[in-house]
Formats: sequence, structure tokens, C-alpha cells
Amino acid sequence: MLRKTRAAALALVLASPAAVTACGGCGYTLSVAPVTARGSDLSLTARLTGDGPVEGVKIEFSALGPDGVVLGTVPTGADGVAKLESRNSIGPDSVNGRAVTGWTEYRAKVWYLQDSDRAADAVCAEPATASFRYEPS
Repeated sequence: MLRKTRAAALALVLASPAAVTACGGCGYTLSVAPVTARGSDLSLTARLTGDGPVEGVKIEFSALGPDGVVLGTVPTGADGVAKLESRNSIGPDSVNGRAVTGWTEYRAKVWYLQDSDRAADAVCAEPATASFRYEPS
């Protein structure tokens, strides 16, 4: 009987709306702007808004191109802005020592594995993409 109870509990968790989220026009918008990086420092931002700024939601940043890579995940602040900043981390073909050949765009998206049920249930937004250009110093 114990095994059937665990299986039923697992099925309820997997089917519950708190466990699975999808974006269906829930009223939140994620935006990014084109970036030109100069030198070796990386700074990317994304803004999440609904009726106003949205705080505490993790945003995942990725480099797009033939060798795309996840750059990091950071939460939005009280102003709804997530800032990914890294010193001495980029070169012409790499980020944090990982090859990112042909990187011409970056993407921000709401990270679906939030720390709280409230954030995961309440917030979804379409990913946002913008151009990225690297200029050595």
C-alpha cells in the first residue's frame, strides 16, 4: 500500500499547476537591448515588467550562435532588472574560457526553476533576444 501512495503523491505533484508552468499570455514582458562589449568585461541586462516591475524572478542569459552557451542566471531587483556582470570574462571567441564562436546575439528568459512556488506559478514571459557585438579594447 505504501508504494501505491507514493506513486499517487508523485502523480499529483507532477500534474499540479505549481510543478509545470508555461507561458500563455500571462501579462508579463521581458525585454533586452542590443549590447556592444568593449574589452573583457561582460554586462547584460533584462527588464521584467507586468503592471510594474517584477522583483525576485530568476532570468537566464545565454549567448546565441553556433556554439551557444548559458552565461548565468540572476534574479530581478526591485526595479524589475536582472543584471549579469562579469569582469575579465570575454574575448573575441570565448566567455569565461568557453568557446562561443560567432556570438552575435544573446537571449534572456524567465528561468522556470524558481526558488518559490509564488514566482514559478505567477510569472511567465516570452524569451527576449537582442544583438551582441564584441570590440576588443
